[in-house]
Amino acid sequence: MWSWFLARLKGIGNFFASFVIFIVLLTLFFSVVGMFSQPRLPSEMVLTLDLRNGLPDSPRMSLFAEGQKVGSVIDAVTALAAAEKDDRVKGAFIRIGNGGVSPAAAQELRAAFKSFKAKGKFVIAHAQGFYSGGMGDYMLASVANEIWMQPVSEMSTTGVASTTMFLRGLLDKINAVPQFEQRYEYKNAANVYTEKDYTPAHREATTRLLESIFESSTAMIAQDRKRTRDEIVALINSAPHLTREALDAKLIDKQGYDDEALDAALAKAGDEAETKSISEYFSMVGHPWRVPGSPGIAFIHGDGVINDGSSESGAFGGDPSIGGDTIAKAFRDATEDDDVKAILFRVNSPGGSAIASDQILDAVKKAQKAGKKVVVSMGDVAASGGYYVSLSADRIFAHETTITGSIGVLSGKIVTTGAFALLGIDTRAIGVGTNALMQSDTQPFTPEQLEKFRKGVDQIYDDFTQKVATGRKMELAKLREVAKGRVWTGADAKPRGLVDEFGGFRAALEATKALAGIPADSDINLIEYPRKRNPFEELAEAFGTTAEVVRAAAVLSEITGSEPVAGLARQMREHRLQGEAPQARMPEQKVE
Repeated sequence: MWSWFLARLKGIGNFFASFVIFIVLLTLFFSVVGMFSQPRLPSEMVLTLDLRNGLPDSPRMSLFAEGQKVGSVIDAVTALAAAEKDDRVKGAFIRIGNGGVSPAAAQELRAAFKSFKAKGKFVIAHAQGFYSGGMGDYMLASVANEIWMQPVSEMSTTGVASTTMFLRGLLDKINAVPQFEQRYEYKNAANVYTEKDYTPAHREATTRLLESIFESSTAMIAQDRKRTRDEIVALINSAPHLTREALDAKLIDKQGYDDEALDAALAKAGDEAETKSISEYFSMVGHPWRVPGSPGIAFIHGDGVINDGSSESGAFGGDPSIGGDTIAKAFRDATEDDDVKAILFRVNSPGGSAIASDQILDAVKKAQKAGKKVVVSMGDVAASGGYYVSLSADRIFAHETTITGSIGVLSGKIVTTGAFALLGIDTRAIGVGTNALMQSDTQPFTPEQLEKFRKGVDQIYDDFTQKVATGRKMELAKLREVAKGRVWTGADAKPRGLVDEFGGFRAALEATKALAGIPADSDINLIEYPRKRNPFEELAEAFGTTAEVVRAAAVLSEITGSEPVAGLARQMREHRLQGEAPQARMPEQKVE
């Protein structure tokens, strides 16, 4: 019996050993083949970039998918910086029009393409139609030498709008009671639960935000299209326009299909020109700001809602997040690295945990105290907690259309026992301790609890505003005039002292070099903190296995043509999550 069992066990062990050896040999084989079959860049090329669905601010890792690196706004800006010095690159061809490009991302990319064009290269943009009423897509397209649009289509660029769904009426119908404290009247995120319409402060702030984005967008379009702003505003106000109308109004330059526009770009580039996607190009030429042996600048990217603990990368299709532990450690590691002369911190966040935000800010301040200059580059949004983590920086860069500020506090709960009672569900809670159920949604705050709760909110607000005043070198009373929870565009934030300069990642990088005492024409080594994990490491962490096992499984999938590992990975992850024991988590006070 035992001999049979041991024989079978040995057979299983031999099978797995053979499998591992097979994978290793196969990997070596493909590595050798790859050495002799590396793709080469053509001598004349047009870079292509599809922006119809927009780009995230930070890269997303796509597990086991073709072209694992999905790309980002920062990647595109970096690739274009390399391409503008490459004589083989004659121009760029971009697809656009589905409403995927936010105004701030449009500004970031617009600046990159303007620098690209300044080196004698061209940009051709093609839209099957400008389907969105927003301004981002057309603002970016306007930087092109030629804008093409498909015949019998429509240009629906009509302005800037915002819609808010108020749920107070619904909560009243289901006997749910919202209890929120906000500091102060412009901190309006909870209004969707507490109000049935815009409050005066909410309407004022939202209206001005939209006006400011419209003003900045139309001014940039007018500059690029060599028109007056009044002319552009009039054309936007008379939109939508059919393709022929847009052409007659000189909002576009040509009508035609995407292949025709691409052919025009290739003809402009030269007889031997070929296309190459910007991601392929970037992967082959390498990073222009990573030159080993050169002065080091740390690059820390914070993208998403701020939460306690670790950052999430979004590798499994979710949204990325900024983990207090992850980003604080990144600053500490960069501070301890003698090769790092300064730190560039990219912030793209609507806020989140006040505690995690404070943890990150503390790490920023300690880096500065250790002699590292810190520059912040704001993306689409750096508001509330996103502003909190930025406020101490030596320089803050934002786009005119970046959403920032929101210096205030919001916290509360919704009491849901009445709603459940309508469904015949009776919720009963027992607590030992006078305030054990203070954060519970089974009962409202008592007067005594509400007083304590308000003191906590006031403490965070006082601390937040004092830190902003200190960081921005402003009088506290003056700072509080522009705080009160109000969001601003970068255009309105700069004259109020909340940001220092207009510009994106590249402008902030140049400022970081200057603050570090690095000559403008010198090479640098941009060191990313924390180190970016590859898809196999992401998968391994999620499943509690090793990256090598996951990598082997991926290779086996490619060989056998079996069901995509990505699908199996999702099932494994779901199984793992379902097997976790539920954990109690106290509600957080948030800076939103």
